[in-house]
Amino acid sequence: MYKSFQSMQQLFAYLSEDKACSGAEAAMRNRFPVRFVLFDNFADFNKFIVERPTNIYQFPIDNLTTKEHPDLFPTSTELGNSIKNQVSHLPANDYVVFPFSEMCRFYPSEEFVALVKTIKGFEAPEEAQTRHMRLYIPIVGMQGKMSPFMNDPQAYVWEYKTPTETRTYRLILTQGSTYDVSGLENHYTVVHNLRQWLSLWKQGEHLHRDIICTSHNICLNARNAQPDNAFNYEQCNNAYEFLTKGLGLDFGNMPLRDSELPMWEQLSALIDIENFDLVNFVNERFNTYAIHDNTDFFKSWLEYDSDFDRWLLTLYFRMISDGNGYICEVLNRCDALITSELFSVIATAPFDGLDSDDFIRCRREVLNIAATHNVKITTTAEQKLYEKLSTLLNSSEDDRNRAIQLMTDFTDSDKRLAIEAYGKGLITYHQIENIYPDFYHYLDPMQVQLPIDNNWIADYFDAYRKAKAKGNIQDVQAMLHQRNASQTCFYEWFNDFKSVDTCLHQRTDIEKYYWIDGLGTDWLPFIAHIIASHRNEHVFLNEVFIARAALPTTTSVNRPILEKLAGAMIDKTGDLDSFAHQNKNPYPQYLIDEMHIVQNAVDKILQEYNGQKIAIISDHGISYMAQYGKGLSIAGIESEHDGRVARKAGGTAIADNKYVVLEDGKTLCALTEDSLIAKTPKGHGAHGGATPEEVLVPIIIVSNQENASNYTSELKNDELNATNPVLNIKIKGLASIDVPYIEYNNVKYSLTNNSSDNFVSEKLNLVDTATTVTLCIGTYQKIFHIKISTGAQEDDLFKDL
Repeated sequence: MYKSFQSMQQLFAYLSEDKACSGAEAAMRNRFPVRFVLFDNFADFNKFIVERPTNIYQFPIDNLTTKEHPDLFPTSTELGNSIKNQVSHLPANDYVVFPFSEMCRFYPSEEFVALVKTIKGFEAPEEAQTRHMRLYIPIVGMQGKMSPFMNDPQAYVWEYKTPTETRTYRLILTQGSTYDVSGLENHYTVVHNLRQWLSLWKQGEHLHRDIICTSHNICLNARNAQPDNAFNYEQCNNAYEFLTKGLGLDFGNMPLRDSELPMWEQLSALIDIENFDLVNFVNERFNTYAIHDNTDFFKSWLEYDSDFDRWLLTLYFRMISDGNGYICEVLNRCDALITSELFSVIATAPFDGLDSDDFIRCRREVLNIAATHNVKITTTAEQKLYEKLSTLLNSSEDDRNRAIQLMTDFTDSDKRLAIEAYGKGLITYHQIENIYPDFYHYLDPMQVQLPIDNNWIADYFDAYRKAKAKGNIQDVQAMLHQRNASQTCFYEWFNDFKSVDTCLHQRTDIEKYYWIDGLGTDWLPFIAHIIASHRNEHVFLNEVFIARAALPTTTSVNRPILEKLAGAMIDKTGDLDSFAHQNKNPYPQYLIDEMHIVQNAVDKILQEYNGQKIAIISDHGISYMAQYGKGLSIAGIESEHDGRVARKAGGTAIADNKYVVLEDGKTLCALTEDSLIAKTPKGHGAHGGATPEEVLVPIIIVSNQENASNYTSELKNDELNATNPVLNIKIKGLASIDVPYIEYNNVKYSLTNNSSDNFVSEKLNLVDTATTVTLCIGTYQKIFHIKISTGAQEDDLFKDL
């Protein structure tokens, strides 16, 4: 028999009416004492328990659980028997049995129906019938499951329809954990087992709408509870679902990967639900105001190397970009968050579909960052990159231009390819600047004060570096054979240079000397660039000189000279000499490795630099041209240093244009690339001979004081045409370290000192609309206006007619 009520007073009044029932119906009402009372929420249920008539006693059934086993469900039989015992054996009073629905809510539907059928049929003992005993069983939110009994004449089902807005609870179910999220208790009701669950009714209207339940048994059987008027169920099987479905935190529309579940658990333990916002959380964790672009992402990735931090970065970027953009495209192609895989994907991405102009620009930025952190990619990816770029470079002009867009200095394969392409003329010196900056600065024109008759030295070393980069001797061979055509020719230029000790013996201002073994004059532009990059650290290049090493150009001869000059103030840092003698230095890898050695040596010097005035010096240079020469197989001599120096076994050496004979009459030094005995092995750098690259060494003076400068400049020709697009500029006030150049139409052009203060530019690529040229000397700039004629002017054949 079903009956509904609109107020609690109405319900309580009917309780009295039902108990006092008389007449023909009374016998049946007294025989079957169980009354099911349906509620929409715990607040009304609680009110019913608290405000019930005083003659109705409580019969709590949560004693079916124990402290030892708080999550163990009683069976429906146990529950039914407990209620039956209440009917049969206790004094014939009225009782409210609770919390029945919370105990049996998670039974299967058929089991629940069977239990209700059993309970509704319990008969009261004779004494209880005489006293009109009643057993009230409140049920919260299970109207759907109770509907079969609402029209059952043998069942008493009463429904209280709350006058307030129906409050549906949200039950968030997990398998035994809240994943260590902080602050939950202030916003959620949290229960961990069945025993705690059975006490929820006590909170009444103070019960949070969202309830988190970590009971294993409740979670396991939650499917049996639906449909349910009082509860919506949110099943959370892992930390990701708990944070997103359960707590409703926003991480963007990111799919779950099973491999990431440990990361979600680690993130959960760091979350305080009171004020969590992923953007603020990430910025605070990575100590930045905002991480919003590719540069920020990859700098953070490389700075924070834990798996969790890198996963967190990917989560953050996927959210703020809604899964779109360069970073997300790359991440989607990675199977794991491993640096080598990530950057392998980035390096080869243009050949796998990520080839838009924006993606290419992003890729260059990212790889430049990775290069500064010495990131390595897989051998397979590096080989693929080399092969793809090489194919493009050796194809059509459009393909070559595309390759130039894609080339960087990220891997040694990239670097080798850049050097090889430059050597073959596939890319220009100016194009190298954006591809491989270190190599570009190694090729920078030589700018240094030289004896007036030896200005050719600058041209020689420019040609030497090009020859070294091209892997052949062609660029420099003719000049070498001219200047070292004989012993006499050699001494003509050799004697114009001072020795290292002569240049520095009166320099009492030098506080520390650093010796880089095998450092030749060809490294001056590269080292000047490195030092300039430390300008913000108050490190300034003050002076540069070129000096001569003693013959033969070996360490055993020149080291004592340096040690006598500097005494205890000298430190050896860097060793190009030992590297040059290794057995395997193939072109062009040896040039890449040499640049690493010099870079590391100078960086180490500047890291140790403490504001003193220091000098970087060397004992001799290295020739990589000797590997392209012949072995002269001169008889009667004993060879040293790959044949670059030899000694006469007996007697006095005979003069010859192939070598220099020293004062002892026995020691011979090779004048050209040809070695005196056997051929210098391929890939070897050699020394001991008399070529400019072996003999001439740099002196580089650094301090914390910048040179005072007072430049004057004058443009000697302001009209340029396509036939001779060259500028002539007179510049005064240059120090030995000053390297002037010009910028025209956003392109840098070098200047060559052709006499005294006069400088000549490279050929300019003229553009009609570009009519200004900027002279640059360090931070000094001066703008000149020029007139451009890019075509020949035709004669007017009719002007005199």
